[in-house]
Amino acid sequence: MSERHIMPWRRRGFLPAFFDLDIENFFDNFYDLFNPQTIKIDMRETEKEYIIEADLPGYDKNNIEIHHEGNMLTISGKQDEIVEEKHENYIHRERRRGSFSRTIPLPENIDADKIKASYNNGVLRLVLPKITPSKPQGRKIEIE
Repeated sequence: MSERHIMPWRRRGFLPAFFDLDIENFFDNFYDLFNPQTIKIDMRETEKEYIIEADLPGYDKNNIEIHHEGNMLTISGKQDEIVEEKHENYIHRERRRGSFSRTIPLPENIDADKIKASYNNGVLRLVLPKITPSKPQGRKIEIE
């Protein structure tokens, strides 16, 4: 007699099981699948400014470029690092190369002439002042 295992029931479509995809997550992460160099950012809003923080560990600030055009902000960078250690019985070499580019759509009320950037301990921080201060919009929605 064959052994049966408990498996979750799934409605079968026209394709075999190995073609089953989690469509929601697939399209949400599609860009990350084919570009592992994508940087992760945090963006928050205060009354007077927007603040963007991006993790860029290992990058030299001279290899990071920031461009603002229209309502788009592009952060890009290159990395080309070679580490070599020589000792009596061995030679150790490692290479790390890569590049990234991330374009972020921005609201229209940004004062482009006053954008400031700083880079400290692998974190790029951008402060984008608003032309006219405003409170962040939104409200808490109660669950019934």
